[in-house]
Amino acid sequence: MAKELTREEFLDKKRDFSPFLVHLTKDDDANMMYAQDALDMILDQKTLKVFNHFCLFKSDLEEPQNANISDKFRVVCFTETPIDQIDVLLNRVSGKNFKPDPYGLVFRKDYISQQGGNPVFYVSARLFGPFWRLYNDAKQRNFDLRDNEVLALVNRCDEEVDFHWEREWRIVGNLVFNL
Repeated sequence: MAKELTREEFLDKKRDFSPFLVHLTKDDDANMMYAQDALDMILDQKTLKVFNHFCLFKSDLEEPQNANISDKFRVVCFTETPIDQIDVLLNRVSGKNFKPDPYGLVFRKDYISQQGGNPVFYVSARLFGPFWRLYNDAKQRNFDLRDNEVLALVNRCDEEVDFHWEREWRIVGNLVFNL
């Protein structure tokens, strides 16, 4: 019979689990900023700033008439990939427009959770309809019940878009932190 493990012993043995979340920076060609410079700026300001939204509802949020709600969906992203496997994320994946550089910050997962962070929920096409109904209903209410904080975590997972391997977490809005 196997020995019963404490929670800490179990998590220590589980190779795919990490108590940390990593925010990686990447070169920003549009603003002519290198990943290392971005990290320096983040450290100076002690703030991870939101720049975009990455959710199932991206097409609607990019419509000009929705500029007033688009900001409600901008997120800071992290990966739950264990630190000893983070180098795998630094490789370009065929067909994926994601190429971080080896610069970033590491946070304890419980800290990010306390700041409102949550894992991303990837859904197949079968669930697009129900989530779009939730989005449209929340939009009619002007996202008044923190709906956007939930809906910003929903992303598609199909042949065109599939990033579930990133093991992503998100926080809606900027993250101000102490070193």
